[in-house]
Amino acid sequence: MFERYTSSMKSHLMCWFFVLISSLLLSGCSLHTHADKFNGVAGIRGEPVEYQKTNTWALHALWIFPLAGDASIENAVNEFSSEASKRGATRINIEETFSFTYWFIFPPFSFFIHPVNATISGNVEGTTGKVKK
Repeated sequence: MFERYTSSMKSHLMCWFFVLISSLLLSGCSLHTHADKFNGVAGIRGEPVEYQKTNTWALHALWIFPLAGDASIENAVNEFSSEASKRGATRINIEETFSFTYWFIFPPFSFFIHPVNATISGNVEGTTGKVKK
């Protein structure tokens, strides 16, 4: 099947195939990172504070319809506050929201179905640093 392609074309096709498979595997997931090493310095209100960043990945169709997962800002805020609640937070302060659509990654296919990333980051107060069950 691939006999008519040169090695350069094969490697190019394999690269795009890898990107497509990676997009499918990462769609519909949320990743959380925490920075809680503030060297004993408390937050403004005197409570322990940590910095939390939540990345939400999904596949959307035509920029608005979620297919696999949901990377809307509303869902990302829900994931952010849910993770903060699991860690015992008493207060959150969202400092930055960002959403990006990778419409250009695999044209013309990605003009219609594309990976989307929403990022929420902010301060979380009162956490213990451990996930509550």
